[in-house]
Amino acid sequence: MLLPTPIESQVNVPTPTATAPSNDLPSGSPLGLSLANYASIAERFDECRLPDGALRPCWKSIADEVLALGSSGLNDRESQIEQLIRENGSTFQIDTGEGTQTRPWQLATVPMAIADQDWNRLVVGLTQRTRVLEAILADLLGPQRLIRERVLPPELLWDNPRFLRVYHNLPVSAGHRLHLVGFDVARASDGGWWVTGDRTRAPSGLGYLLENRIVHGRVFPHLSRAANVRRLASFFGSMRRHFRSLAPRQDGNPRVALLTPGHGSYRDFEDAYLARYLGYTLVQGRDLAVRGERLHLKTLGGLLPIEVLWRHVSDRKCDPLELDPHSTEGVTGLLRCKRGGQLAVVNSIGSVIAEMPALIPFLPAAAKLLLGETLQLPSVATYWCGAEKERRYVLEHLDELVIRDAFAVSDTRPVMPIRCSAEEKEALVRRIKAQPNRFVGQHRFSHSITPVWQRERFEPWHVSLRTFVLQTKTNIEVLPGALARVSPKEDLLSNSPTQGQLTQDCWIVSDKPVDHETTLLSHDESTIVLRRSGAELPSRVAEHLFWLGRYVERCESIARLLRTTLARLVGEDELSDLPEMSRLVAALAAVGQLEPDYVIEGLDGAMPQLDSVLPSSVFDTANPRALQISVASALHNATAVRDRISLDAYRIFQSMHSDISGTKRSVAPNVSRAMERLNRLITHLMAFSGLTAESLTRTHGWRFVLLGRRLERADQTAELLLATMTRPIADEVGLCESILDATDSLMTYRSRYLSLVRPAPAIDLMVTDETNPRSLRFQLNDIQQLLSDLPTEPGRVALGADERLARELQHPLLIADVATLTEVNSAGTRVELERLLELVQSKIPQLANAIAGRYLIHTAPEQTLTGDREQTLDDSLMPSETSPR
Repeated sequence: MLLPTPIESQVNVPTPTATAPSNDLPSGSPLGLSLANYASIAERFDECRLPDGALRPCWKSIADEVLALGSSGLNDRESQIEQLIRENGSTFQIDTGEGTQTRPWQLATVPMAIADQDWNRLVVGLTQRTRVLEAILADLLGPQRLIRERVLPPELLWDNPRFLRVYHNLPVSAGHRLHLVGFDVARASDGGWWVTGDRTRAPSGLGYLLENRIVHGRVFPHLSRAANVRRLASFFGSMRRHFRSLAPRQDGNPRVALLTPGHGSYRDFEDAYLARYLGYTLVQGRDLAVRGERLHLKTLGGLLPIEVLWRHVSDRKCDPLELDPHSTEGVTGLLRCKRGGQLAVVNSIGSVIAEMPALIPFLPAAAKLLLGETLQLPSVATYWCGAEKERRYVLEHLDELVIRDAFAVSDTRPVMPIRCSAEEKEALVRRIKAQPNRFVGQHRFSHSITPVWQRERFEPWHVSLRTFVLQTKTNIEVLPGALARVSPKEDLLSNSPTQGQLTQDCWIVSDKPVDHETTLLSHDESTIVLRRSGAELPSRVAEHLFWLGRYVERCESIARLLRTTLARLVGEDELSDLPEMSRLVAALAAVGQLEPDYVIEGLDGAMPQLDSVLPSSVFDTANPRALQISVASALHNATAVRDRISLDAYRIFQSMHSDISGTKRSVAPNVSRAMERLNRLITHLMAFSGLTAESLTRTHGWRFVLLGRRLERADQTAELLLATMTRPIADEVGLCESILDATDSLMTYRSRYLSLVRPAPAIDLMVTDETNPRSLRFQLNDIQQLLSDLPTEPGRVALGADERLARELQHPLLIADVATLTEVNSAGTRVELERLLELVQSKIPQLANAIAGRYLIHTAPEQTLTGDREQTLDDSLMPSETSPR
């Protein structure tokens, strides 16, 4: 049998008319609010209007809402959408050509609608295409009949760098390799559906689609009901039931984990969003371990078995032992678990080869051979350059095509030759001729258009849909909706869904009432055994929670000290009448907010330009110890564990960061603006403290947040008192009041001692008072209790290194005598106070390292107790992906 060429295999598949890209919107009269009169684009299918200009029936409810809202109402809804997305922390990454950049998710104000009957025609085609890809994948990773009978050229497999022999004949779960599949689809000018790309590895966009629906449901709470929009509940419910059914050991409530590449991945937000919504455990490779033939989650309390792994990590990165030895995203021994039948993986490892663009032209012939069926849903015309006839066609029609990698859909950006210079085009031709098997050419597709609210009017933008299909043991279910990407420039839709385009909520509108009584996710009747735990906390999560607590406390300490100093700076008294100012400046320098030169100048009585230098420090982003950096670090760690903290907590950190970093660079910072930002920041921090105290379950996660806070507060308080109270000044009233204010202890002092301010009771309140949550003794008492509640190794009877250090610190504070601490020697120094504070400062970093060595990074404590104090405190415990310091 002769090998059919890609062109021959598509003889019965109509090719869309190749048209020049529409990069500019048509000009015309100003567009009104009616959806019936926005300007059109020639030879493009209009999703909203019929050829005679009348609205499609499925758009009627949307059009009525637009008419009722008017321009101001639509603008208001647009603002609401942007605010909700900011509050939810919905972000995505775009490829700028020089790297990736994180931006807020972009959702259009008005949704797009597709009639149920029209959608059902697409469903039939997607259902068949899923079966075709499943059959192709089973053949390529099994008997390889397609290659033996020359339906597929062997180069598609043997030259494919994403195919590894180890994928061959891996066990499947529920009889399928593909469980969740994505398809990029669009409409030609005649309204027919076409597939522009297949996603069989781990299709992205499902979380963003859900976010779009939830946000629009809040902004237009009654519109979807009135429009009979089909709900997404049944699909997500089916997906949860199916994933649970894949567990090799059916115990009623198997652990399903979502394996994410981790921070920095374009899947960062979406994976956390889906894990939270579906109730799955979000894990990274370093959270997992293989014992025998079973996959486990490493936690503080031991190993917990994982039955189902929904992986969003590339195939060859899943197992560094048998695949990519340089990978840190997977777990060693994962394929052994698969072969042993002890783990279900969604989608099966090796499924990536079914999404290669070079496979597209051979799909009709493969469907005919494997299923005896004619492919119902056509693909965009694709030409694999490994065949001579197709390569010649591609080289002769470069300006009509998009050039892609033949084997990958996301590793490299597609090239549009019509946009290239002569030199770039010549270089592209040389690459194609040198390695023809590595390239495909695709026609630039003519996408349909949909109205988008922009610049006070509706504009026709081009639209592409990503659809999702679930394949269960007995059924194939298509999600009744899609992730709609829209763009004024048609060419941009050839990129991936994370390339910075605006999205729309895609509604499938029924002509009959839709059941709106069911909840978004239904619940099964499985029995759950009641328990109280928290030991299932992964060490990676504990590490981020620990540093979240530290950065929150660092932010508060710095903010309170800055606010106290600024308040005195703008008071009625002259600086010369405020002897405490030199000590406050020294404290700010000690915590890294001012240059040390100000300490020297302050001792001489001259502190120039404080009214400009201090406000500038509030908004400084260059200094690695600046307040803004600590706020950014707190947000970063909160983002890393966003599936473990409440949405309210995450919104607090979003607001903190937005407030403190929202000053325009063109606006010079001043004392008033700095005080305003500090007040709001401290309010946000107090809100998080209240949420931690009242809403976090007393599990190990809560303990690590609190441990971080207690360690940081002890360190910051000792630093502050060392800089201010160890060398008395002539009049210490103002200084004591300032320090009490900066440590949030002034009201407690006044309730006890009224207006009489003296050093001894102030030192007692900040150092030795076990009832004051701001004192050093309180911190060490709490640290000791928290450590005793953490899990210990079975059979251990002696104290751990961390517990010993905590007690070494606790004891001097227990026996400290306030009178002795207040005494001043002949050199004018409170020697005992200074000695005690220096002890705290030297031991706190060692204690932090000991905790990390025991629970977070699992190394011997003595291996982490070296290095100078600043490095130990700030850097040695920093997660590799933590704050930008």
